[in-house]
Amino acid sequence: EKISFNYPDGLDLFKNFSMSIGYGTSVGIVGDTGSGKTTLAKLLLRLYDPSSGAIKIGDHNIKEMSIASLRNKIGVVNQETFLFNGTIKNNIAYGSSNCSEKDIVIAAEQSQCVEFISTLRDGYDTVIGERGQKLSVGQKQRLAIARAIYKNPPILIFDEATSAVDNLTERLIQEAISEISKGRTTIVIAHRLSTIRHADRIIVIDNSKIIEDDKHDNLVDIDNGFYANLWKIQTGEGN
Repeated sequence: EKISFNYPDGLDLFKNFSMSIGYGTSVGIVGDTGSGKTTLAKLLLRLYDPSSGAIKIGDHNIKEMSIASLRNKIGVVNQETFLFNGTIKNNIAYGSSNCSEKDIVIAAEQSQCVEFISTLRDGYDTVIGERGQKLSVGQKQRLAIARAIYKNPPILIFDEATSAVDNLTERLIQEAISEISKGRTTIVIAHRLSTIRHADRIIVIDNSKIIEDDKHDNLVDIDNGFYANLWKIQTGEGN
């Protein structure tokens, strides 16, 4: 609600910026580099606080919530994933207070991880190496999604989660996002528009302002629209 924010020694990134996301909906956020997409996620996680205005979950101002309580409600999958030199199951359960074998398997199934775990000799007990070096980029991303699912938060944020994967892996991740979005509020920050085309709503941000806000099918029909032009470029229809 009417937030303003600037990084230290920087110009205002947001000024009187407002946006509302309905509970249980999936929302894609698109914009050029530097438009403020990732900053919105950082503000929601309270990695930074706005200089004015309020960010609320329901009726609760997140400034009035403890950091632990706030972040327990949010699962995040970043482009860069932190994995440690342990087993697949321990990486999935990382950060959680308990380790339920049943819930680990459910998280792996919903994140499309079973597709590659089933091919490993030691399955869930496979040690993946420092930073997950024994896995491909796409496998690491799906493992990160499994970890977010295992946490079972009401809010999920995907920040450029498909930007560095091939088309087949992107499709698997799309299927994972579609599956785990059910009953959760899901925010997908994306450069690849194919990742978010089925979102309930797509918000286009330019120069830290919302310039378009609609479903994919409606946005691509806007003559010379930001989203429509970007879609044409990514699908090879534009210049």
